[in-house]
Amino acid sequence: MMVRAKKSLGQHFLSDPGIVSQIIEALALRSGETVLEIGPGRGALTHPLVESGAEVIAVELDRVLAPELARTFAARPNFKVIEADILTIDPAGLGLDRFILLGNLPYNITTPIIDWMLKYHEGIDRAVLMMQKEVAERIASPPGRKARSTISVITSLYYDCRTVCAVPPQSFTPPPNVDSTVVSFIRHDRQYAIDNLPRFERMVRFCFAGKRKSLLNNLNSAYPIRREELEEMVIRLFGSGTIRAEQLTLDEFIRLAQEIFSRV
Repeated sequence: MMVRAKKSLGQHFLSDPGIVSQIIEALALRSGETVLEIGPGRGALTHPLVESGAEVIAVELDRVLAPELARTFAARPNFKVIEADILTIDPAGLGLDRFILLGNLPYNITTPIIDWMLKYHEGIDRAVLMMQKEVAERIASPPGRKARSTISVITSLYYDCRTVCAVPPQSFTPPPNVDSTVVSFIRHDRQYAIDNLPRFERMVRFCFAGKRKSLLNNLNSAYPIRREELEEMVIRLFGSGTIRAEQLTLDEFIRLAQEIFSRV
């Protein structure tokens, strides 16, 4: 399938068999599972998925590639391709209750796709996604790393994340100008005492609003609470008035939210 990559769609087709093998291994497919593949492109990952016997639903925006994929896998009853933008898809509309997510994500819409995944997290048991290295570092970053960000914290509400492998530019056709990383997301069942999730997410964003600022300064800019009261609270909770947001664990963010929301 020699369809040319479209720059307008941010297409870079995976062409490294070794990386394909690592991604399929990370999926850890079990009998009877359904995989929703985002942007299958020329089908580098689709072929081994279909051969595994999994039910494969591919969502492809490219109006040339979608029918090509349909023709390629026409004889396989476990394959279906939908010509659509993944961001417009409601899994329930496809009859999907529980499924696995897989994709080589276009760099220009990686964050919206992660947001989409988090929106439908209850049905996504696990995911293996390839993305730009810097985005992967922000998502999978543990407390204490400079790359830790809002998306690290919010993702950890639902998933345990780990890096699967690094992917150099030469693994693609055409090669991109950046390095890529494959990230695994495994849904966990831990429950957290968060009464208002949108409000919690806003607070986390406020905490990271000024990356060079201390947590105290960011909170002081965001909430109508006296600075002295905020400082006392931060020191009591975390032992330091100069701590930064990237140093906090998810549980510490939740405790902080409980303190903040009891005052505003």
